[in-house]
Amino acid sequence: MTSTKAFEIHHQCERLVYKFLQVLEADQAKTADLFAEDGQAFKLVGREKIREHFAAIAAVDHNVNVALCSNLLIDVDDEDHARATNYVTHYVADPEAEDLIDPGGTRVGGELNTARSITRWSWEFRRVEGEWLISKLQYPESVLLRRDVIDDL
Repeated sequence: MTSTKAFEIHHQCERLVYKFLQVLEADQAKTADLFAEDGQAFKLVGREKIREHFAAIAAVDHNVNVALCSNLLIDVDDEDHARATNYVTHYVADPEAEDLIDPGGTRVGGELNTARSITRWSWEFRRVEGEWLISKLQYPESVLLRRDVIDDL
């Protein structure tokens, strides 16, 4: 594989991670569209199971969620497979006053000054009919949880 081809695959997978996190903040159920038909997210297998899972979270979670991605490392295995890891710093705010704007442009309240958690995510990607999709997203590994978050669990 040429370095140009590897760079292109790296870029496509990078964009897929960022797109997933962007959609996760705005319309969680639509993250399923970024998975292969038989993709796996956590213990869920298949797009529809993934869609149901994220739709159920969105139905009860009315907070403002912001996921900040860092340390994204992508390994290209071959022309159709790649893997990645990254860290996600998750901020959550209660929608109260009108001092924040959500990804859809709506003003909401709350403060995002302290992260709820920092987790390490592991990804697998597969090219299906020329399109790069997520084939597997493993449970994030906890790195840091705020004490008040742990106390609420």
